[in-house]
Amino acid sequence: RITDAFMKAVIDDGWWDLTNRLDGKVRQKVRARDIWDHVALAAWLCADPGVQFHTTVNDWHTCPKDGEIRASNPCSEYMFLDDTACNLASLNLLAFHDPATGDIRVDDLRHAIRLWTIVLEISVLMAQFPSQAIARKSYDYRTLGLGFANLGTLLMVMGIPYDSAEGRAIAAALSAIITGEAYAASAEMAAELGPFPRFAANRDDMLRVIRNHRRAALGAPAAEYEGLSVVPQPIDPLFCPPDLLAAARAAWDR
Repeated sequence: RITDAFMKAVIDDGWWDLTNRLDGKVRQKVRARDIWDHVALAAWLCADPGVQFHTTVNDWHTCPKDGEIRASNPCSEYMFLDDTACNLASLNLLAFHDPATGDIRVDDLRHAIRLWTIVLEISVLMAQFPSQAIARKSYDYRTLGLGFANLGTLLMVMGIPYDSAEGRAIAAALSAIITGEAYAASAEMAAELGPFPRFAANRDDMLRVIRNHRRAALGAPAAEYEGLSVVPQPIDPLFCPPDLLAAARAAWDR
């Protein structure tokens, strides 16, 4: 897990303190770039980078009052507090592609997002957990995991290079739609059933993160973001299909 301070030390060719895990004392000073070279070589040798940007991750943390995000599951779909878990579901994006028109069926995607947000919410109390602590926190935070799969296949079928401005714009728009629609469905359920138990303690931070998501979807100026060390890249309207861009903005402009 790499902080912004470390990345700045790499850029400036500065020194970095190696600290003891138990007492926090500085054990040794080394060049930050030397550590970075070791990380890069290890990533190349094993084909698994395993790098997470700690500062950025926690800038987008919805419940920081209860601790930092310090780790993830192996593939990093799930990032949250220690001793928590969630049920994960992925929507197959290719299933929403219309081969006759080449378009993405946005309304069908929005319906699936809403449906699966409800399903995942119901499943929280149906799940089995490996420890009492994890079970307790799953109730306290009611963490849900909704993502997508087959993005690469979707882009190939659409004839769009994976590493391209168009590909990144489509990925950003789809991410915005899924995040916005899932949050909307969650808010509607909370209006009827009440928010998750630890919401009140983290309310200000959670709403700040949601506002920042909205700004990214709508392409707000950098000065409008709150509490971010790195401003995100918004959806590029020049390379995003108009219907997809409209749906992404509609998911947050409410």
